[in-house]
Amino acid sequence: MRPRYAKRLATLSLVLSATASAQDVAPGANREGVVHVNAIKNPEMHSYRAIVAGLDTFDDQHALAPAVPQLRFVVRARSGAVLAGDIPTAKLSGDAFTLPLPVGADALFTVPRSAHAWDANAELVLSRKRMDVRVWPHVRTPGLADNQRRLGDVRLECQVFVTIAKKEAPFWAVALANTAFLTGDWCSFFKDADRTWSVTVESPLASAVLREGERTLPLRVKGHQFELPLGDPGWSNEAIIDLAYASTEPPVAKGEGATP
Repeated sequence: MRPRYAKRLATLSLVLSATASAQDVAPGANREGVVHVNAIKNPEMHSYRAIVAGLDTFDDQHALAPAVPQLRFVVRARSGAVLAGDIPTAKLSGDAFTLPLPVGADALFTVPRSAHAWDANAELVLSRKRMDVRVWPHVRTPGLADNQRRLGDVRLECQVFVTIAKKEAPFWAVALANTAFLTGDWCSFFKDADRTWSVTVESPLASAVLREGERTLPLRVKGHQFELPLGDPGWSNEAIIDLAYASTEPPVAKGEGATP
């Protein structure tokens, strides 16, 4: 990777670190509604207002994945692997406000729009520590095989993720990233072999190939991740990523059927 691109990717890492740090501050002028799950120190949590901004982005850019009916979120281990042990609980918690959110056996859940949660400056809080799990936008076009991803789906996941990260990061961190990337559309920066977007999947990979029609492009893989030229306009939203897992069986989360 070229040094100047590596520096810009390091800037993104700094922004995400700043976002995580912001989540650890005590309630105050900007965090009046912080409520932690009982007996869980430093749980995985996100600002509800940031999540709503992600819902808005999903609606605004729905054309990237028009067959996906709604935005869902998935809970995974930090490595991207399917969670071991019990599925965590989730809730929106704020000042005199609590709304439990059902989490499926596949670790998928939705976050509703709620005026009460907004007014309470609520947080999305999970019953697992941040160091153990992460919440990620989950966009899957129906009908794909377990080992396939659609490029438009991944693009929409990126847009939602970046929107939430921007809302939760300090202003200085967002401004720094905008300057480094020379654009406010961070996802478009990752558009060639030197500037790739890392996608984490549930099981270690043997290979990944981007294809559209007769064109194919082998992608770099490492562990649970493959590297994708996400913003390359030469590939349409209908392009498919074919994954080959290192194990002989594709990963299936608890309760999942053959198609995610």
